Amino acid sequence: MPTRFMRMFTATTLLATVAAVALGATPAQAATVTYSADLATAFANPERGYHNRYEIINDPAVNDYVNAATIPGFNPDLLDRTFARAKANGNTLVHSYLHLDKYKTQALPQALLDNLASGLAAVRTAGMKIVLRPAYTWDGYASVAESQILAHIAQVNAVISANADVVLHLETGYLGAWGEWHTGTLTNSSSVEEAPARYRIVKKIADTTPASIPLAMRYPIYIKEMIDPTSCVVPEGCGLTQAQKDRISFHNDCFLADVNDMGTYDNPSWMGWYYIEQKKQWMYDLATSTGFNKMVGGETCGSDGYNDAACVNAQTEMNRLNFTEINEDYAAVNTDKWKAANLAASGNDPAETCFTRIKRKMGYRLRLLDATFPTTVAPGGSLALTAHLNNDGWSGLIKSRTAYLVLDNGTNRYNLPLSSVDPRSWLAGASTVTASVTVPGGAVAGNYKLALWLPDPTAALQSRPEYSIRLANTGTWDAAKGYNVLASSVTVGSCTGDCTAPSTPTGLTVSGVTNTSVSLSWSASTDNVGVTGYQVFRGGVQVGTASGTSFTDSGRSPGQTYQYTVRAVDAGGNVSGQSATVSATTTGCSGDCTAPSAPTLSSTGKTDTSVSLSWTASTDNVAVTGYEVFRGATLVGSPTGTSFTDTGLTASTAYAYTVKARDAAGNRSATSNTVTVTTDATPQPPTGLVLDNYDGTPAYPSASQNDLGKWTGGNCFLDGGGSGVVTGGALSLRYNNCGWFGSDVGVDLSAYTYLVVRIKGTAGGEQTHFNLGLGGSTKVFADFTLDGGAHPAITTAYQDIKIPMVANGINRNSPSQLAMGFWYGGNSTVTIDHITFQ
Repeated sequence: MPTRFMRMFTATTLLATVAAVALGATPAQAATVTYSADLATAFANPERGYHNRYEIINDPAVNDYVNAATIPGFNPDLLDRTFARAKANGNTLVHSYLHLDKYKTQALPQALLDNLASGLAAVRTAGMKIVLRPAYTWDGYASVAESQILAHIAQVNAVISANADVVLHLETGYLGAWGEWHTGTLTNSSSVEEAPARYRIVKKIADTTPASIPLAMRYPIYIKEMIDPTSCVVPEGCGLTQAQKDRISFHNDCFLADVNDMGTYDNPSWMGWYYIEQKKQWMYDLATSTGFNKMVGGETCGSDGYNDAACVNAQTEMNRLNFTEINEDYAAVNTDKWKAANLAASGNDPAETCFTRIKRKMGYRLRLLDATFPTTVAPGGSLALTAHLNNDGWSGLIKSRTAYLVLDNGTNRYNLPLSSVDPRSWLAGASTVTASVTVPGGAVAGNYKLALWLPDPTAALQSRPEYSIRLANTGTWDAAKGYNVLASSVTVGSCTGDCTAPSTPTGLTVSGVTNTSVSLSWSASTDNVGVTGYQVFRGGVQVGTASGTSFTDSGRSPGQTYQYTVRAVDAGGNVSGQSATVSATTTGCSGDCTAPSAPTLSSTGKTDTSVSLSWTASTDNVAVTGYEVFRGATLVGSPTGTSFTDTGLTASTAYAYTVKARDAAGNRSATSNTVTVTTDATPQPPTGLVLDNYDGTPAYPSASQNDLGKWTGGNCFLDGGGSGVVTGGALSLRYNNCGWFGSDVGVDLSAYTYLVVRIKGTAGGEQTHFNLGLGGSTKVFADFTLDGGAHPAITTAYQDIKIPMVANGINRNSPSQLAMGFWYGGNSTVTIDHITFQ
């Protein structure tokens, strides 16, 4: 792969030659303008930033999920084709699944394809772009024939290709739970037999979509399988072109869930053994063959083991991975940490929350430092530009677009493409741009604005300002035109009349605020002829004019902060420099200002290491979106429902809990009542015949012996070199549809009635993920019968599961080996405190 060094070199390569600017035979005078930075505003820009989740296919006849209250976090807002929530959040991206559950064995109906097309049209109308992921199941094992998948790809991608202008990228999807390439057929990364089918699926997606659409995959090992396999195992040949390989990108699922992003980095492979650190480095170095950044997006999940409260890991990893977009809606346990982390000013970054810093720096953030260009050019002559800019973001532009110099006097506009400049080369850090364009020979003489225009490359969107790139400068952005003004007056032909701009206004102050207005005043500018008025800018966008030295900006929202600048104008159309920036905060509250009602909290259970809680549902004037659970003053959970289990606690210790409800506007309820729970005492050591209690004697797995002095070990787990690891006196087995554990018994068990396994799971419900064999009887763990006819159910807290051996057909006289096989599509961790016979 290209190295980071190569990418930095490409970013500073000059892409065009400076041409002399002539007016007849006399060189035109050049001006160098320095631009003011906007280092703090988290303004919207296309093809980057946070995204919000929606259901783009909204017809219940073809999408059962439209009415599925069982989807975590589902609400009617997901069907809003105006995308009001995303717009209110200042986002330009949305995400949608394409639910294909109903069509695993049949062609997709035309009604679904038509509904997809109308949904993409709504995205275009709203001025947004979308990320799409096809999937055959929301949560569970997905099994679909390769031939059916390939047929569906052809159908779906015909619609996507026709609407490619609003598709930011595709997540390859189709395979496994949530289309994440785990828990389903063709998702065994160790299987060389399955690899050709995976390759053909990606090849089909690449062949049936335009080259402009990146294809994001979750697992680095599958990315390597596509773009850099150790050998080609596809019978018909590995036919991905280099251009198609350059499109293959990274979707980092479960970002910061733990040090390995909850399985993202730790799959085994038929290609060989690769350390997690190697796979991370592959993604840090991920780049196209020409050195540009690839798409890196993702989401967090319901665990935050590597998401530190100080927001160091989030910034470090997003920077190293060149993150461009991430899900704002999932999961609150992580995004709430970002919202709560107050970061000090550092370098060019202002003091702000971690959430805002991520919002500003994801993807590109292009800031113009200075530009040199002629102040007078002749029709048919050359206009040369040298500009220095800085990309303060974590990534460069991912998709190609043409940069233009624009000459615009309000009546005549000339868009002059910088054909030799590729904005994708403006990677993080400094870049220099030099280029030359030719002014049309028939250009009308007069004074013009000179602007840098970075529009969407597609004809349908090029004229729409919301799809153009805004630079991180004050006083340059023209929101109506969608371009960045470099100079207010460049003369085409000879300058006649008044050619001198007024002085820059000084003394801009906030003279008053109300709930809905901000009043400003400033000192008068001077001019060689006379100042005719002033232009007032809010957040870099002109919002009004004034003939005098005061202005009131009305129609603002209560409780919001705004930034203002002013510049002067004379009768000749000459415009002064931008004034200093002032900030003003309106009084009052904006939008949804009503907090939910306070929940009533109670405890529903406890163990030595956990406390289970539940509470009454809160009410709200709009809707309750979730709850925050506090242990003392520490936030320990952000569930969407009305229950939570706090784990990892200390035995015989009192803990005080409270809960708050929150709504979509961020309003928090009053604190619930306090519930104090004392955890149970530490359980007594295991009784009966101990197979293994994982107390370090003998050491697992190095001693290869259990407490009976017999052989024990494991393989294919995701930790401990495949054997699992012992931590805190318990065996932790983390698996992803692969894992085997064995422990020889080899003694007569006739004196014992029960096999007892003290066990817990990370998520709960893991009893269907593995089988257990002993004494000639092997069953999925959930299928063993307990006393009274119940069946084992693993929870997130330890429990002693007592399996009657005779009733389950276990031969106690010749038990041989106790073995567990994790081959049932599961992806989680079980922790075993001890295994005994009683």
